[in-house]
Amino acid sequence: MNKLLIALIAGTFAATAAAQTLETPKDKSKQATVESATKAGTDTGERKAQETQGVKDAKAAKGTPKDLPTTKDKAKAVDAATAASTTTSANRSQEAAGVQAAKDSKGTPKALPTTKDKQKAVDTTTKQNASP
Repeated sequence: MNKLLIALIAGTFAATAAAQTLETPKDKSKQATVESATKAGTDTGERKAQETQGVKDAKAAKGTPKDLPTTKDKAKAVDAATAASTTTSANRSQEAAGVQAAKDSKGTPKALPTTKDKQKAVDTTTKQNASP
C-alpha cells in the first residue's frame, strides 16, 4: 500500500513538473493583448487613488503602539474574556444541569447493546422505508 501511495505521489509530481516546463507560446500577440488588458485594468484613476490611500493609512498607523504589545497582556485579555463568559449564573446552572444529567444517565443500559440488535434495527428501518 505504501509503495502504491509513493508511486501515485511521484506520478503526480512528474505530471506537475512536466506541465510547468512547457514552452512559452511563440505567438506574442496573445501575450501582448493580455498584458495590455492587465495594465489597463490596474492603471485606472480609482485604483491609483486606492493605492495612495492605502499607503497613507499604512504610514499613519506605523507609529501607533499595538493594543496588546506583550504576551502577558494578551494572556490577561484572554483570561478576562474567559472569566466573563463562564462566570454568569446561567452558564453555571447549565453546566450543573449537564453534569447532573450525565450522572443520572451513567447507569442506564444502552438501547441496542449488541451489534446484532443494531443490525436488526437497521434492517427493519430499511425495509419500512423501501419504496414498493
